[in-house]
Amino acid sequence: MTTESNPPIEFLPTSFRQCPPTRLISEEEGRKLYLWYITEDEYLRLSKLLRRDFQETGMGGTNVCGLPTPCRGCGKYTEFIDWVWTALARGVHSREFMFKALIEGRQGVETSHDAYCSECGLLAARTGDNREGGKPDIFQAGPLERFTYPSFDGTKVGKPERSRKPVESEPSVTWGKWWLDNTGKPLVAKYGDKVSDSE
Repeated sequence: MTTESNPPIEFLPTSFRQCPPTRLISEEEGRKLYLWYITEDEYLRLSKLLRRDFQETGMGGTNVCGLPTPCRGCGKYTEFIDWVWTALARGVHSREFMFKALIEGRQGVETSHDAYCSECGLLAARTGDNREGGKPDIFQAGPLERFTYPSFDGTKVGKPERSRKPVESEPSVTWGKWWLDNTGKPLVAKYGDKVSDSE
């Protein structure tokens, strides 16, 4: 699926086949909410996909109802990157929009959409309300409408913005290398600590 407005879909290969580390956060009305931690392998792929150091978002995991499941096509477990990759592949959001939304802590609050495996393109997770129809792969799913949302500073995000003065913010925390190894073991004692080069 290549059109003038939609670039070709690029898959993100990985040899990582472990279930990402998770933690049960709460359970309401029979639905379990988990924190899915972002592993070092996923961090590197997110940085490549977003073309920025993912550490700048300050995000170490994402809240999801349910546990990660292996893809029936390639065996990679569902990860946060699958939602990000799907949004880019289907033209839902730009890289800039998503990065800014993640920095502002708005992940998971906007439009929910089916997610497809970032390695092979098969359906990985459903929205739960069947509005998209659960197409079996990214090619059949096609593009979605682009949405615009107000940012916390009142600007509209998602469409080209008019130039404006930069907003001063606190510096982002970066750890040197990713703060969590692929088994879920933290490599820092507390938020903001640098990861030792000997790790």
